[in-house]
Amino acid sequence: MTTGTYTYDIAFSFVQQDENLALELYKLLKDRLICFIYSEQQKRLAGADGEKEFNSIFSKESRIVVVLFRKEWGNTKWTKIEETAIRNKGFEKGYDFVILIPTENKCTPPEWLPKNRIWVGLERWGVESAASVIEARVQDFGGVIKIESISDKIVRTEQEIKDKNQREALLNSSKVITLANNELNEVIAEIKRQEAEIKSKTANWHIKVRKNNFGGCDIISYGYYLTFQYYQYGRNSPDGGYLYIGLFHGYFDENGSATDPFSENKRIEITRVRFDIDEFNQYGWTLTETRGNFMTSIKLVVFWFDKLTALIIKDRLH
Repeated sequence: MTTGTYTYDIAFSFVQQDENLALELYKLLKDRLICFIYSEQQKRLAGADGEKEFNSIFSKESRIVVVLFRKEWGNTKWTKIEETAIRNKGFEKGYDFVILIPTENKCTPPEWLPKNRIWVGLERWGVESAASVIEARVQDFGGVIKIESISDKIVRTEQEIKDKNQREALLNSSKVITLANNELNEVIAEIKRQEAEIKSKTANWHIKVRKNNFGGCDIISYGYYLTFQYYQYGRNSPDGGYLYIGLFHGYFDENGSATDPFSENKRIEITRVRFDIDEFNQYGWTLTETRGNFMTSIKLVVFWFDKLTALIIKDRLH
């Protein structure tokens, strides 16, 4: 099996929709193996030549590569670069170093990858089994699994407690207001990006994005109304406030008031989320009541756009 010196035991390749899964695997493996995952390395890579760095990581510096595969993989900016690097290495040395894990049903793996490089047990066996398969492949390729000693566990736990306390201190400081507002701007920017992408790909899909009077945006499309409204608790509050998200059937003005007297406005789903920081120091949003279901701003917008478009598609196809 392959031996040699590598910077990383594992490099994860994935599209945005599978980032949470990648982070789960990373969390299970990071204390025993050296992993490359963009979410953890983006500060280091921010000032580098991204294309050159990614090509090197996926073709030379990683012992094995784990691809979390769905139909979008290979079509985004970074996964295109990663796919090219993987194929170049595979052409020279074979594809034994690749594990492809499908993350959605009925997706067709790339034709260039041998079928024995595909692991299809995620839905049935779960994330922990996937981590075990990845560990075994690393060992096959000469990697050494680090066994944590009692003192290692204590040190790791102490660091996790320290990191958690630092995050909580930041969330309870006056800085959280600025951070929350910056993240709200990320939400608005992603909404506009989604609108622009839809309009660039089809001239027939009717969608309008407008500012509302609550510091956020409304999306209006085919009789549906999706609103993002931000409510600040106050300048002196240690809490940044919350983001109200509502999906309705009907039309509303910038103040959230129904304006069509002949249409019955129907609330489909609402939620409230607060600014938060996860264990990987990503900024994003969690449910106000439980602080569960962490999502970055991009994931949050995509999640609700998916709900909106699913309803519209269902209506238009029937």
